[in-house]
Amino acid sequence: MNIDKEKVGLHVLRFGLAAVFLWFGFSQLMDSAAWIGWVPEWTSLFGITPNLIVLVNGTFEVIAGALLVAGFFVRPVALLLALHLVLITIEIGFNETGVRDFGLTMATFALALLWSPEDRA
Repeated sequence: MNIDKEKVGLHVLRFGLAAVFLWFGFSQLMDSAAWIGWVPEWTSLFGITPNLIVLVNGTFEVIAGALLVAGFFVRPVALLLALHLVLITIEIGFNETGVRDFGLTMATFALALLWSPEDRA
């Protein structure tokens, strides 16, 4: 039996990232009030409440995480998630949370770059 280590590594990366996005997404949907403090002040320019921003963000992360788990649209979803994380990382800045999010951003970009339709199995 010949195991393709690269393919296994991609699946580990995909499922690991999916778990992160699903956890954060469901956390935001179940207790949006706890996440309002993370909403940047500049979002008030759009006239949308911080609570709605958290709910929309949580919904996006749950849907994107589920698509990663299912193996559907992995490359475009990972690219969207990576861009999403770039904004979050910039907003948070250079601290322990920002560095963690930078690592997640790079891992998500890597998934977008490395994934191909043949990897779906």
